[in-house]
Amino acid sequence: MLQAEIGSARVTATGSFPSRGHLIPDFTLLSSCGNPVSLYDYHGRSNLVLYFAGRAKDSADRPLLSALFKRYGEIAETGSEVVVVLAESVAQADEFRRKMHFPVPVLSDPDMRVHNTVGASGAQAVPAPALYVTDRFLEVFAVWRTGAGDRLPEISDVLSWLNYLDSQCPECTQIEWPTED
Repeated sequence: MLQAEIGSARVTATGSFPSRGHLIPDFTLLSSCGNPVSLYDYHGRSNLVLYFAGRAKDSADRPLLSALFKRYGEIAETGSEVVVVLAESVAQADEFRRKMHFPVPVLSDPDMRVHNTVGASGAQAVPAPALYVTDRFLEVFAVWRTGAGDRLPEISDVLSWLNYLDSQCPECTQIEWPTED
């Protein structure tokens, strides 16, 4: 597999799925509101939890989705954002977001182009949930792909990764200046 280096992260060759230490490829999809959203919109600003969901009617991935949103305050405290990518149309993504009361972007990937690029598909090109945790520069630190036989993580695992990433970025938090006595 051919790889190029960017900083300490590697760019994955075409035909491979991003894994730990690789950059997740940038993509732009329409949000449930109809606005284009790019991963690069978050570059340098937020660690990301990228959740590639199946279809709106699927229920296998709902426990983790619910946990992500119930614990969204804790996620935000680590300088992180959650982005959900649904293998549905914009209208279906909007209905899903409103029904579930999600406070985060829900993106539409109706042709599964992005799902297929990141390994969030199973046999016969059926969407299979996948979750990526990236740092502010889109480097993958953790990945779970159900299409590859992985189980989705517990919310505690996701939060542990986000706390780790937050602790690795001292310039992202307020600096404590020494006081003069």
